[in-house]
Amino acid sequence: MARIAYALSGQGRGHASRVLAMADALSRRDHELRFFCGGTAHEVLSNRVADVVEIPALKQVVQGNRLCVGKTIRLNAHLATGLSGIVSDVADRLDDFGPDLLITDFEAFTPKAAAKLGVPILSFNHQEIVTRSRYVLPARFKTHALLTRMTIRLVAPRNPAHTLLTSFYFPELRNPDNTTIVRPIIRPAVSALTPRDDGHVLVYFNQSSGSEFVLEALRNTDARFVVYNFSRPLDGDYPNIVFKDTSVDEFLDDLAGCTGVISTAGFTLMSESLYLGKPIMVVPNNGIFEQTLNALFLERDGLGATVFSGQLHASDVSAFLDKRHVFSRRIRGRRGSGNVDAVRCIERVLRMAGATVHPVVKPHKPARIAETLHPVGNG
Repeated sequence: MARIAYALSGQGRGHASRVLAMADALSRRDHELRFFCGGTAHEVLSNRVADVVEIPALKQVVQGNRLCVGKTIRLNAHLATGLSGIVSDVADRLDDFGPDLLITDFEAFTPKAAAKLGVPILSFNHQEIVTRSRYVLPARFKTHALLTRMTIRLVAPRNPAHTLLTSFYFPELRNPDNTTIVRPIIRPAVSALTPRDDGHVLVYFNQSSGSEFVLEALRNTDARFVVYNFSRPLDGDYPNIVFKDTSVDEFLDDLAGCTGVISTAGFTLMSESLYLGKPIMVVPNNGIFEQTLNALFLERDGLGATVFSGQLHASDVSAFLDKRHVFSRRIRGRRGSGNVDAVRCIERVLRMAGATVHPVVKPHKPARIAETLHPVGNG
């Protein structure tokens, strides 16, 4: 058994979904966990696990399906100026736990505290696929890619013991000796679903403000849509759209029963959709290059459609629906998760750090970690 400090980004809910799935698997292996997070992730985890330490969280501002760089910088400026004090405070809380290993899912402050204490660090996320792999980019995306690489290098630990990436695509790694890539981490509630086709299209955008064009495109398409994270407009008629409030159980049921998914290009929903064999059309948040890369590989592998303009039109939706059976055939055979491989990698790093780890996986027992409060996320 080992003591593991697990830090995660507070932005969105995808990180929390992944961390809770891994926490479930690690707790079955009798590892003791303490979580470090803020923002949305703290809201989710504090209602699901007992040992959660709240720390400051970086935040993004997305409006009209676009990252607002200036507003994001201003929103986080006070954290940059208070960095030394934040790291010292987190180091005290980390030292109080005495971890054998810190796992960080793209959290900015805990790795600096762990380095200060000499605690080994495993960087485990999807974002670093941007910096730790090789791929060819169209020229129009290269500026955003450069800016994103700079941001990732500011957040990610500089010299982790190992980097563990999770992804539904597998580009060449820059340094395979200290980097491992596994399939997406799938939460138990998703792996338990039985896919079916009830004929509706599931729609989810991480930020509905300024994205009213989505509803206009759906209204003018001959199909049925179930939409989350949008409020029904006060004016206009939307006979082919069902608007639903956030509900994890209902969302997952609609995901299992949909004929396809339309969303922004956040990694978690894309991964869960592909795991269930659902074709996807994505509209990446402009300015968030990780989403652009997800969309590029989705398109290159023939698993779905992409709209890079930031605007969605009825013609885009119709073209996607016309090709959904082609996408479905391409997706077949890709069902699988990286949960077991990720645990093996974590325990390999723990052994390198000198921690005691059980040699054989224990028989399954009921999960100790419950599901998240929200259906999807960005991470």
